[in-house]
Amino acid sequence: MPLRADLLPRGPNGLVWEAPLSHGELYYSEVDALLAAYERKVGKALAPGERGKVGLKVNTRAGRGMATPPQLIRAVIEAFEVRGFSRDSILIVDYSSHSLRQSGILPPLSQSGQGFEGCPVLPLDSGRYYDEDWFYDSPLPPVQQQEPGLFQRSERVRELMADSRERKSFLPEPLLFEVDFWINLAVGVDDPALGIDGVLASATLWNVSNSQRFLVNQATASAAVAEIAAIPELSERMILHMVSLERYQFIAGPYFNSLYTRSEPKLWLSGDPIALDRLLYERMNEQRRLNGFPEISPLPRQLSFAASLGLGVFEVDQIHLQEVSVATIPVETPVNLPLDEETP
Repeated sequence: MPLRADLLPRGPNGLVWEAPLSHGELYYSEVDALLAAYERKVGKALAPGERGKVGLKVNTRAGRGMATPPQLIRAVIEAFEVRGFSRDSILIVDYSSHSLRQSGILPPLSQSGQGFEGCPVLPLDSGRYYDEDWFYDSPLPPVQQQEPGLFQRSERVRELMADSRERKSFLPEPLLFEVDFWINLAVGVDDPALGIDGVLASATLWNVSNSQRFLVNQATASAAVAEIAAIPELSERMILHMVSLERYQFIAGPYFNSLYTRSEPKLWLSGDPIALDRLLYERMNEQRRLNGFPEISPLPRQLSFAASLGLGVFEVDQIHLQEVSVATIPVETPVNLPLDEETP
């Protein structure tokens, strides 16, 4: 099916751009270099379109120590300002208002305001950003209904009626209907149910309501991640994913534990969330081996499930890391860009 005229293309499957981080981790030049590499590759600029807004999906689930770095958010905001977006048209989205405050993205309750340095912050758990008509409906039954004999018949009927809503995970309306495109600023941490709480999880489970029900085991979690990622209205404007290796956690997740974090001076960008999660998986297992811990095994199933739906690749030999030279890519990006024919 041809791409709609108002949609930007995702980066190619399997291609991951990598920029080395300079001392101080300010991110400005690195972020712009990576975005410019994408623009050159697809021949289109990340400029305002018909809707005039861009979404930044951050991840604050693990707490302040493992949230999307605020300095990375600042750098992405500045890069989009250069490309024509005003700050009030750059929407920052995540699920939990509490975690957003803990991570410094929302101000404390003692202060007024609901933004981050001039950009609106939309906490999905406020309930204001879901549309009743747009949801992921999972057949996963509620835990109570798996235990026969606990309820009388009349109570069971009421429970079944209530469950018609409990089976629904509502989708974030701003990312579906308000933005020209959105970018996922993920983090990497291990998770008992997911194997990896990384790029795919940030874009899916931590982007919908009622997601905790999927974490009962790896099978339900993996299936939900892949199926939510494949919803056309959500995925069509999800064009890029960015991960900083300033800090990632290889064991004791999903919540932050400084003893098990590692750091590399690298920043990744890709249109392929599966490839990024596979690279994080390899790094986590390498650190587990070095520190005498068992590996994450088997490979998290959401990677192969999502790949079977055409969302990317998970085989290491199909992932191509391309280093981007920060010094040679200009800050100002022209509106019309030639296609980059050199990169496979």
